[in-house]
Amino acid sequence: MAADVTDAVEDGFERYRAALFDLLRQPSVSTTGEGMDVAPALVCDTLSEFGFEGVTQVETSRYPVVYAEHVVDEAAPTLLFYGHYDVQPSGDDAEWESPPFEPTVRDGSIYARGAGDNKGQFSAHVFAVHALREADAYPDVNVKLLLDGGEESGSAGFREYLSDEPAEITDADLVYVADGPMFGSATDAAGGSGARSQRPLIAYGNKGILSFQLDLRTARTDLHSGNFGGPVPNAATELVALLSSMREGDEITVEGFHDGIDVTDSDRRTVENIPVDEDAIRAELELSHLASDRPYYERLLLHPTLTINGLSSGYQGDGMKTVLPSRATAKLDCRLVPNQDPDEVFEAVRAHVTARHPDVEITKQGTFPPLKTPLEAPAAEPVEEALAAVWGQSPVVFPVLGGSLPAAYFREVPELADVPVVVVPYANPDQGNHSPNEHLDLDCFRNGIETSAEAIRRFAEI
Repeated sequence: MAADVTDAVEDGFERYRAALFDLLRQPSVSTTGEGMDVAPALVCDTLSEFGFEGVTQVETSRYPVVYAEHVVDEAAPTLLFYGHYDVQPSGDDAEWESPPFEPTVRDGSIYARGAGDNKGQFSAHVFAVHALREADAYPDVNVKLLLDGGEESGSAGFREYLSDEPAEITDADLVYVADGPMFGSATDAAGGSGARSQRPLIAYGNKGILSFQLDLRTARTDLHSGNFGGPVPNAATELVALLSSMREGDEITVEGFHDGIDVTDSDRRTVENIPVDEDAIRAELELSHLASDRPYYERLLLHPTLTINGLSSGYQGDGMKTVLPSRATAKLDCRLVPNQDPDEVFEAVRAHVTARHPDVEITKQGTFPPLKTPLEAPAAEPVEEALAAVWGQSPVVFPVLGGSLPAAYFREVPELADVPVVVVPYANPDQGNHSPNEHLDLDCFRNGIETSAEAIRRFAEI
């Protein structure tokens, strides 16, 4: 990292932190709408304050997308940063040690909803551009910034924006996403220190997701288990049997579920190089066993999943109530690997359900498609180099993230059909995104700014 840029980040850091705190104080909960009437304007003001031009609040039928740019030369390479300014609901405020929308520093970390997911991470790009310009070290690279207002609730507005094939982003040479946690090792925590070691991480894509719900009604009301049990069907029993039919051990048995999957030898070699201590993971999570005999990261990253997120049926109160449940509900998600189509997977699941129990109603809740960039993409090399330079160690490379992001929708813009997309998390592994006491370490915030700056600087050389 160039000393002059490091000095500029240091000189501006208190200002950067204050600007982030302003963003964090403003609720922007897309699932409920809390604060979404004023949050986009605050984001736009922040981008303008730190030197971005062409700052635009693009209205959609859902929430606005915010676009900004710093263009130095139309012929220069273009780096497109994607992030989101909306956040998850805070949940039960009593579970927070400090109010979720009053950013507080404790033990070297910023505690607030959105600190890591994603305001602290997308703002690192903004402050990186400012620091480079303050150091008079800005290279011949065009930077464009696109901020989603509904990533936590399906990205409907973002998809609508892309469907119009926006000309302002079609020259992107690389889409850069800073979201999620860095690589964390459980070894230290299992050894008794209570801390997780961390390393920078770059992922060349992400798993997709399909969420759906199953509902079964067998009678007009719950019934007495002694008077009706046996001849009258039990909704809970029948739904559990249906769920059991979808897998055998660690294998998903839904016909057509795996269609299209193509795992490359390069992906397999990359996964084999990810450091892992399975004993430490079991100890940290207090597990009696792991659910698969396959190596941990092979199972996590290279294979799809079908997960029961929740089950509800019958009596759930204290003590006993001897009823025969008349209704049962299951919520599930599938994490999908590259080349799986969420809609086609849903149809395969629907066919499985209908063939085995036509009375079960299946409802699609939402999807994100999977995304994959070739590991050899030249445009990503400056990013790996920047991570190593700033963090002092080479990044762990994931072929895809286990989580899901809407970044694959960039590929639906014809001019961006082959654009490389990389995910580069800046948040500490224990950030607690979506949970009470979400937090971003100040060191990660500072290093995130320096990483974005160094990536921009090195991107000029491709």
